[in-house]
Amino acid sequence: TSMLLTFMIMRIANEQHVQDLIYEEMQRIFGDSRRSPTMEDFSEMKYLECCIKEALRLYPSVPFMSRILNEEVTLSGYKVPEGTQCNIHVFDIHRLEEYYPEPEKFVPERFLAVNKSTRHPFAYIPFSAGPR
Repeated sequence: TSMLLTFMIMRIANEQHVQDLIYEEMQRIFGDSRRSPTMEDFSEMKYLECCIKEALRLYPSVPFMSRILNEEVTLSGYKVPEGTQCNIHVFDIHRLEEYYPEPEKFVPERFLAVNKSTRHPFAYIPFSAGPR
């Protein structure tokens, strides 16, 4: 968690327009109130959530994972037998240009509902996915 927040703050610090959008979102939710946030408030922080997801995309807490194949599969024309350990490099998946144009840029808008609806469900797997 501390690493995620560190990377996220570092990237936001370099993106004035992102700072402005977060500020606008907080103003919309809190206005001039000095109250503590509620769970309902957190559910309204859509853009901030996008920032968190974009930071996790660029700096996944689980950069790679391994799985054992439970059946033979063919990948790129090669047969891979059942029982083979496959390593999945999340760091690289999260930088595939076909899913994330300009993948090194910090673009929280990638995670707005309208933008993520057509993306492959396993193109974003910051905490792993599938059977373990």
